[in-house]
Amino acid sequence: MAFQQREIGEARAYTEAPATIATAASHYQRHRATEARHLALMASHNLAEEWSSETHAAVLEARMHVRAAYEARAAFRRELSEFVRELRTERAPLPFALRHTRAMLQRLQTSGAIEDDGGWMEAEVLEWVIQLYEVAD
Repeated sequence: MAFQQREIGEARAYTEAPATIATAASHYQRHRATEARHLALMASHNLAEEWSSETHAAVLEARMHVRAAYEARAAFRRELSEFVRELRTERAPLPFALRHTRAMLQRLQTSGAIEDDGGWMEAEVLEWVIQLYEVAD
């Protein structure tokens, strides 16, 4: 019973997302959506033919947004890494960390910090959590 109460108390503590994670998640989601739009625009050009100035501009624009999304992804993953490090310091098992990460992401959605994307971001973040647990010091 005491363990169950402790787990419930810890669950409440981890469903609140630190502001740095909320900001990084929102930033990443926006950049990832922009990246996807620009990659689709670039793909609409026939890149096998000689590039027109319009094609060249589309490719350069997509490149810029791919880099911005990469940087936002790296920043978000660094914030998440700190979150996971704290859980590991507290000796939380991986299933516990996954549940709390999911709850945190759902909280970010309900607060409007991130949009519901059909679970794509959640799947990516949970994969990161698993990787971070596997490579932890």
